[in-house]
Amino acid sequence: MTIADLARRLGIRRLCHFTPARNFAQMLETGAIHGTAELAAQGATFKQNDMSRFDGGLSHVCCSIEYPNTWYLDRIRANDPHFLDWVILALDPALLDQPGVRFFPYNAARGRGSGQKAGVEGFASLFASPVHGQQTRTRLPGHPDWWPTDDQAEVQVPGPISIASVRSVIYRTEQQHATEVARHAMLRPLHPLPPAIVAPTLFDKYALSASVRRGERPAERPIP
Repeated sequence: MTIADLARRLGIRRLCHFTPARNFAQMLETGAIHGTAELAAQGATFKQNDMSRFDGGLSHVCCSIEYPNTWYLDRIRANDPHFLDWVILALDPALLDQPGVRFFPYNAARGRGSGQKAGVEGFASLFASPVHGQQTRTRLPGHPDWWPTDDQAEVQVPGPISIASVRSVIYRTEQQHATEVARHAMLRPLHPLPPAIVAPTLFDKYALSASVRRGERPAERPIP
């Protein structure tokens, strides 16, 4: 049984990767989500989410299981107050079976990436109890099977990831989606916009954490 099969058995439907909207337009042009190292080697113009990358995964794309690591997103948004438009890319969970995928049961930067594991064992570590990250986390009654023990658990997928693996794009508001549609029409990148979803709770760390730990999936509304 593959890791993706195990994920589906737990009710996991996707991986999530968040990025500034201005980076997403470039991804649609190149047809891929690249790791930081590859972008730098190409001399590409892009906005790096984490300028320190203590986890050492510069050739990997940072992802999370089912929902974004909104605690981390909130921190890096605060570092760039002049650009507040971010999107969440919902990715095909088949990526879990790519060679070289790294699993972290807590924030990957802790211990400079020393918590990484691989394979089925690595995937299972995301759902262990307890998990000793920045704080000790346990799986209390009602904790859903599809949600890692620590909100900041991370999956790092080797880049590049084909844009074909993006199942949908999640926006905070309808207005943000309209802005991206207009940007796409103006820039005319090679690849079309993936299906759109509006889900404001996925951008709110407190609301998202409280919801998923109760086993409740936040509302998501597809946009035709």
